[in-house]
Amino acid sequence: MEVLAVTKGVRMSPLKVRAVARQIQGMHALEAQALLASVPRKSARLVSKTLKSAMANAENIADEWDAEELQGRIAELEQKVSSTNNKKTRRSSQAKIDAYQSFLDSPHKLEQTMLYIKEATVGDAPTMKRWRPRARGSASPILKRSCHIRIVLTDQI
Repeated sequence: MEVLAVTKGVRMSPLKVRAVARQIQGMHALEAQALLASVPRKSARLVSKTLKSAMANAENIADEWDAEELQGRIAELEQKVSSTNNKKTRRSSQAKIDAYQSFLDSPHKLEQTMLYIKEATVGDAPTMKRWRPRARGSASPILKRSCHIRIVLTDQI
């Protein structure tokens, strides 16, 4: 079972954040939290915040999803998939079925101690463009970059 957390529009260069995100990829989530706490960079705090959010998402999913209730939801969705002709509805319903089935097949059911970072990516976000006056009436651009931080946790190695 995979759990996702995304922090969008972080006002820091993606290059600076990627350096930290690459360090934690593939690590145990609790070990990564300890590592990020000891790294003296602003980007480490931002990645740590996203990691905490992903762990909280995993905890909420584990608490909310009951095995018997999920079986009922899966049956309803399978009936919906077989009865509809709309491709978009069928595809989204099938994705939900796959997520529920993955949770039921998971041996650890998203325990905090068994979470691993499957993916930690940093993508570009919109850049703010500013202008600085220069000599002889010209101007040079200042690019204030921002990024999106995306962390995917899984309970399987």
